[in-house]
Amino acid sequence: MDLEKRSNTRYIEIGKITCHELCALSGILDNISATGLKMHYTFPVVVELENEYEVEILPSNGTDFSPLKLKCLPQWANEQDGNTYIGFKILYSPDANRLNEFISHLQELSADQLPEIK
Repeated sequence: MDLEKRSNTRYIEIGKITCHELCALSGILDNISATGLKMHYTFPVVVELENEYEVEILPSNGTDFSPLKLKCLPQWANEQDGNTYIGFKILYSPDANRLNEFISHLQELSADQLPEIK
């Protein structure tokens, strides 16, 4: 889905994301909002779209160095050039308040402080 068509602003954010139910290795966070996120692995991963997953995110622009723990439901997954991209909807999560604080922190950062992804 295009970033412009979303109801909540997605912020480009690079971070380490762990989902043990998907893979023992960590993936890479691409962007995040209060209601969803996009991540990828640099190798093929099988994603069951009907399963809920717990993800742990360690963002690069975080002010708290403990990972955000979120319950997520995959909305889509695709493989491109050996990478697996996954779009998640964030469900109610133990760290919902911390996620909202993190999104507020990203809103306060100027565009030149956020990572540039090409």
